[in-house]
Amino acid sequence: MFIVEARTRTGPVCESVRTYADAVKRVEQLSGELIGLALIFEDLPDGSQRIVREDGKPLQWHRLPDDRPAGPDEPLPLCEDVPEFLRGARPTEIQPPREEDEGDAIPLV
Repeated sequence: MFIVEARTRTGPVCESVRTYADAVKRVEQLSGELIGLALIFEDLPDGSQRIVREDGKPLQWHRLPDDRPAGPDEPLPLCEDVPEFLRGARPTEIQPPREEDEGDAIPLV
């Protein structure tokens, strides 16, 4: 049994298929909607689920268990109290260098 995991524009996909060829076909069907990489895992006899190469060899990349605690719905603040010197601060836009500011290249030693 193989497991296809992918993130798509419409949400996460996690599906089981019988063969590696079926898993590859499913990934190809998702190719236009993928965000990042699609992963194909194999259910091994020892109970682990490992990512699989094209030649069928399982790698030492185990699939994470589904019983992970859910993350918070809202992002956590970077800090609770803003230091006094940062209150009212605004971000500064960094300008790319102008062509006339670029002189000779610094030699590599």
